[in-house]
Amino acid sequence: MIPAIRVKAPLLVGLLLTPVAAAAWALAAWRLGVEAGWTNTFFIAHGLLSHWQVWCGFAVSLQIGACSLSPRVPARS
Repeated sequence: MIPAIRVKAPLLVGLLLTPVAAAAWALAAWRLGVEAGWTNTFFIAHGLLSHWQVWCGFAVSLQIGACSLSPRVPARS
């Protein structure tokens, strides 16, 4: 039972990281839109998380993690 969990847990985490990365991209776009004057105020006005670059960094990191944990599809011959 334990070895099966150890095999499936990283796959599940990899699948769940992709929507979280998409949410981080959306927050980065929202914050960038605020700075460009295209959208209303961002819900985090001050601090580290009030910068769009931080959200882009989170999104890239999460997507790299998702890609590294997702299963590889073997090439057809």
